Amino acid sequence: MDAVERVIAERARGPADAASVRQFASNAAASLSFMQPGEIGGIVLKNRLVRAATSETMATEDGEATDDLVKLYSDLARGGAGLIITGHIYVEPRGQYEPRQLGLDRDSRIAPTLARVTEAVHRHGGVIFAELSHAGSQSLIPAIEPLAPSIVPNAIFARPPAEMTDADIRSVVADFGAAAARAKRAGFDGIHLHSGNGYLLSQFNSPHTNRRRDRWGGDAQKRGQFITDVYGAVREATGSDFPITARLGLADAVSGGLTLADGLLIARQLATQGLAALEVTYGVMTSYRENIRPYAGTGRRRAITSGMLHRTFSAPVPEAYYRPFARAAKAALNIPVILVGGLRSTQMMDDIVRSGEADFLAMARPFVREPDLVNKIAAGRRGPVDCVSCNICFLHEGIDPLRCWRTPSAMLAHIYRHYLKSASGH
Repeated sequence: MDAVERVIAERARGPADAASVRQFASNAAASLSFMQPGEIGGIVLKNRLVRAATSETMATEDGEATDDLVKLYSDLARGGAGLIITGHIYVEPRGQYEPRQLGLDRDSRIAPTLARVTEAVHRHGGVIFAELSHAGSQSLIPAIEPLAPSIVPNAIFARPPAEMTDADIRSVVADFGAAAARAKRAGFDGIHLHSGNGYLLSQFNSPHTNRRRDRWGGDAQKRGQFITDVYGAVREATGSDFPITARLGLADAVSGGLTLADGLLIARQLATQGLAALEVTYGVMTSYRENIRPYAGTGRRRAITSGMLHRTFSAPVPEAYYRPFARAAKAALNIPVILVGGLRSTQMMDDIVRSGEADFLAMARPFVREPDLVNKIAAGRRGPVDCVSCNICFLHEGIDPLRCWRTPSAMLAHIYRHYLKSASGH
């Protein structure tokens, strides 16, 4: 029994009542703007809720898909998300961000491992895009010398990078194309380019991290050359009608970084080339808390009832914190805009889509807590999501497989693995 049928069974008193409850839920869902079908790159999606890319820490040490990863995406597809975007996948070994990250750097990744992921999603009627990325100076792998457009200290990771040569850059462009071809062969329905949150593509866009004076640096158009070339390589590798979308940092959070005006210029160039949809975010940052903001949409009363007394002493973090970026992108572009960042209530979601400020809504942490969130909404769920943005899941990134740690069983597993087991030496 899925979430929809379970809620109906709980509310209904008999077969006749079950039918009326089912009809009520259907009508209620139909009244929500974000539960209406939408289209990205020629693919009709059953609703406008997107599972945003989230690091899974579920690959093998060598970057292969696992049974846990297959189950994760199978559950998300069964849970009703209109579109699923994978966690970021490295396109070449030097672009790996963290341990147990998925890779698409060679043909052996395709079958049988990654093909199992897409088959599981399609079996449940889902649509899945592969997010392709390169960590750049944000690699956490000790054996890797981080790469960057220029030698600029990384404010978050504090690892000195090597400046990429022209040959390095052209090689990575080709790597994106080759990885995209593999993703298509593995059965993915589209490609999502990660050009935000301080990773390599966003580093080239930013005047703070890109201080080159060759073909790849200078004004906004030249700094955007890398991502437009990457887009071109991916397009050539996948064909003219294969959907390509992107997460793009429209502005930086650092002083002297990318401005919104320059970010929109790069976005317009990508749209002109054929980008199917744009997800808005920050580019280069000084802290990951600027992107994955803790306690978003969690007021003091909710914090108290959720056992987070410490939250009551801090200022509230509003929902939909990238909404101004979405509004600017909608005004500048003629392609669908995806809003991510702190969406925590059905009221806010409906207001944003109904107002025309975004076409699709992406969430990461809420889907960690509730993979079947969309089905619950379809069954009549309203109000806040269960996720309180505590960010405990983020603290386990690269260490433990992705899960919500606020459930009793998860808390016990955390205590056992990181305290009791380590103390006993087993």
